Amino acid sequence: MGALLILISIILIILCKYISRLITFIKFFITINKIPGPVPYPLSYFIVAALKIKEEDRLLWIHNITDRFKKGIVKVAVFMDAYIIITKPRQMEAILPKTEHITKAHLYDILQLFLGDGLLISNGEKWYHDRKLLTPAFHFGLLEQSIEFMWEKAEILVQCIENELKGNSGKSIDFFKYSIKCALDIICETSMGANMDVQRNHDIQYIKALEILALGLSKRPLYPWLKWDWIFYKTKIGKDCKNSIEMMKDFTIDIIRKRRQLRKMNHSEDKHDEFGKRKKKAFLDLMLDLDENEKNHMTDEEIRQQVETFMFAGHDTTGAAINWAIFNIGNNLEVQKKIHEELDAVFGDSKEPATMQQIAELTYLERVIKENLRLYPSVPVIGRLLTEDTELDGYTIPKGANIGISIFSVHRDPETWPNPMKFDPDRFLPENCRNRNPYAYIPFSAGPRNCIGLRFAMAEQKIVLTSILRKWRIKSGRSPEEMKFQFNMVLSPFKGNPIYFYSR
Repeated sequence: MGALLILISIILIILCKYISRLITFIKFFITINKIPGPVPYPLSYFIVAALKIKEEDRLLWIHNITDRFKKGIVKVAVFMDAYIIITKPRQMEAILPKTEHITKAHLYDILQLFLGDGLLISNGEKWYHDRKLLTPAFHFGLLEQSIEFMWEKAEILVQCIENELKGNSGKSIDFFKYSIKCALDIICETSMGANMDVQRNHDIQYIKALEILALGLSKRPLYPWLKWDWIFYKTKIGKDCKNSIEMMKDFTIDIIRKRRQLRKMNHSEDKHDEFGKRKKKAFLDLMLDLDENEKNHMTDEEIRQQVETFMFAGHDTTGAAINWAIFNIGNNLEVQKKIHEELDAVFGDSKEPATMQQIAELTYLERVIKENLRLYPSVPVIGRLLTEDTELDGYTIPKGANIGISIFSVHRDPETWPNPMKFDPDRFLPENCRNRNPYAYIPFSAGPRNCIGLRFAMAEQKIVLTSILRKWRIKSGRSPEEMKFQFNMVLSPFKGNPIYFYSR
């Protein structure tokens, strides 16, 4: 009798547990379905329909779905996850500045094996601690140290373009592959202090592994059953990703250990080179400096996660931004003429590298870069996971729902941006920004979780674009109407970005 009572009790406990979960799901289901959307949650119309759309049309298809719902808030289902896509500045303002909404959406989980608790995907106290620790290094250390590296790599980019033009007279070249490699070259040097010469060396195992990983991670969200690691890492692409991650981890850990040993052996003399000049520090060096001043020292693995987060988050995004800037400048010749006039006023006939002071004087070029990031944000959509029920435009968004923040859509909203498809850098004149909602323009996100490398990315874009435009006039091989794009990890041109280069 006693055994039977125990068995009944166990069964009741299990039933209560699952009944409780079922009730929670039903409440979630009812609340979510009060929000407008293509079909009721949890029917995964979004993924099924997306797979039928050509890759180059997918982002505009998503944009058009959200555009049909005039309130700017739309629900979609991605397998069993509910995503609430928002597209209006007032909605961004209800999410982005709030510290209770800093948890990243479920889609970011696929980066966990590679980036661990790096700043991009960590949450809670870990994120707060690391952000507070790293912000001064980014704002006051890394940028000043990196300007020379940026210029050197930008000049290599110019040489690579010159080499291709020699055998390609009168024809366009695909600029996208050059911009991505240049940005990767810069980030390798500035993050790890490793001169990999990415632009001229095509046989680097770390870079090949990074490409395999980026491809795998971009494909994974399209097949919801791959969200579980135990399935994904049994597939061919999953195994390739895992092998690539292990290779990159070993490579970076080896650099960290060697750098630690060097600092121990020669700490007092390591600050200057053989000419007595202060050595330039990479992000890794700044991390090691911070570690030495911390009571609780970081492990090599913790440092690796932050360094590779900087690498991963910083190269594709900036490379894509430079690519789209060249595309837009090549399609707007009056804008290009004004850029050349500004460059001539600042640099004259000088061939010397740009200084920080000169870069700061390029105010028109900065407006061009901002307008470029409005139309072509490097990361078109970002995500948050709600950890508590939240009111948004009269709807209750339940805890556990993902918020999809459509930067692409808010940047093209005609309510904020009249004639939104027109490329107009003067939108960013001070008098035109004064009364604009600050959450109408968020290419680097906004609030406490905005991009820590914002100033770094803006300076890099200015330096690379300056190197190119001091030497050439450019013309795009495609108009904005002809250009298709795809959204993998970043917004990329579909089948490249053909550009014509003409000596000035």
